[in-house]
Amino acid sequence: MVPDPDTPEFDAVAAAKEIDDLLAETSGAKDDTYVAGLEAELEELNNLVAQKEAALQRANQRAEQAHAEIEAAAKRLATASSKELEQRTRKLLESFLPVVDDLDRAIEAAKKHVESQDVVAGLELVRRSMLTRFGQFGVTHAPALGEKFDPQRHDAVALVPVTDPAQDGHVIAVMREGYLIGEDTLRPASVAVGKRA
Repeated sequence: MVPDPDTPEFDAVAAAKEIDDLLAETSGAKDDTYVAGLEAELEELNNLVAQKEAALQRANQRAEQAHAEIEAAAKRLATASSKELEQRTRKLLESFLPVVDDLDRAIEAAKKHVESQDVVAGLELVRRSMLTRFGQFGVTHAPALGEKFDPQRHDAVALVPVTDPAQDGHVIAVMREGYLIGEDTLRPASVAVGKRA
């Protein structure tokens, strides 16, 4: 074939370069779009992770608060239970004190009869045994006779005129004995208090 003088000659190298330039422009635009899309997705994922971490932190705070409330409730329940048990124990122990009072009265009545000395010894043994049992629960006799009147330990049922200034404000007679549980009064002694005339 004879070349046409009006047609420019085909330059393969120039055409290849032109195609490479076009591909580079198209590819660069696609890469920029792709990278921008990836960056947007990454930012969205980071936001989701931050939201989940914030939700987890709030849930942990609520769990810690709930745990603290449960511990506080358990302590309150244990304290209330302990107080209830102590009150019931005190009431039970106090309910047996009239038996000791009856023993005291029986001993005093039996002492008036000479032939009842064996009975007196037996009653005193029972009284000592009972007080020993009370002692195992922290209950002790609180002697009042001759003591200065203490409204925490004594229940004044009578005022008796006295002339001796040493007896003024002191217990001069005991109608019913008093008992302590530990350092607290389980039952105050019923007493007559001297009052200087």
